[in-house]
Amino acid sequence: MIRRSLAVLMFVASGCAMGRGPASPTAAVEFAAVIEQARLKVEAGEYPAADRILSDYALRHQGTQEAREVAFWRAMYIVDPANRTASVEQGIKALEIYLQSEGAIWYRPQAEVLRREALVLQSVRQVPVPKQVNGRDTVFISREEETAALRDQLAKANAELERIKKRLANPGR
Repeated sequence: MIRRSLAVLMFVASGCAMGRGPASPTAAVEFAAVIEQARLKVEAGEYPAADRILSDYALRHQGTQEAREVAFWRAMYIVDPANRTASVEQGIKALEIYLQSEGAIWYRPQAEVLRREALVLQSVRQVPVPKQVNGRDTVFISREEETAALRDQLAKANAELERIKKRLANPGR
């Protein structure tokens, strides 16, 4: 029984050493800590620092499942609308890279939904928004804008009235 347990333990250990087996417990524990560190940086608005933490982890643990899954977290933070150092387009590309990478499976459904949401956000941002809506009874115009528009119309009407008065006063011209 002891020999059998030792054989299984040696088999698992040799698989981990060759990079084909599951990640070492240290890498998995570190992965959770790195994700938390990155989250805290994002909460503080420090997106480049969060990305650096994640990319450093991926470089240190190349070939592990955790390192492959870090790509999802990096893409998610890139596509975050609060991230002023990146664009939605960059986030979409990063999500597509993650989805196309071999072995990236932990966050695939989330990445697919996030990619679709980012595409919708991108299309909405490309639709021009009118700066002013004409019409007095619309809720999109503030009272100040409506007052300014009415004053402008009154000034134009007064100018036209003055032009007509001058023309009537001097009919020979």
